[in-house]
Amino acid sequence: RPLQRSLRRLQICMMNYYVLSDIHAFCSLFRNALRDAGYDDDPGEKKILILGDLFDRGQEALALQACILDLMRDDRVILIKGNHEDLFQDLVTRDRGRPLRHHLQNGTYDTLEQLTGLQAGYSWHANMELARAGRETPFYTEIIPAMRDYYETKNYIFTHAWIPCESWYDG
Repeated sequence: RPLQRSLRRLQICMMNYYVLSDIHAFCSLFRNALRDAGYDDDPGEKKILILGDLFDRGQEALALQACILDLMRDDRVILIKGNHEDLFQDLVTRDRGRPLRHHLQNGTYDTLEQLTGLQAGYSWHANMELARAGRETPFYTEIIPAMRDYYETKNYIFTHAWIPCESWYDG
């Protein structure tokens, strides 16, 4: 769904939350959705709550990375980790920058190239260099570590797709 239709504003304990997910590097649409929902004109206490999948698919990865870093520095965003963040971590660690089919199909490889400014070929050395550069991006070093599995208020639990439930099995 387009971001404009999926953005939701909730007021919880005097805090306005602007909630959306799956931005997928469409930074312009993200900014437009916030504007259209009244975020820029909201004088109250507010936070943007992003429920995962910041990147992959769109062509505005660098702009979105800069936008998210600004929001983080101003303490205006809560980030939930999604499966595309897991894919990026896998690509730059376990998969060593190799352009495996699922990374190509999901757009993760393209995101890595956008964020690093590198275009690796299919050589082992180039892929290793791309993975190393990916591990040095602000997305990997600052944004992903700031992400949570879920966020909870008095009446709501926000997640991308799952909540760790180990305690449910403990009885």
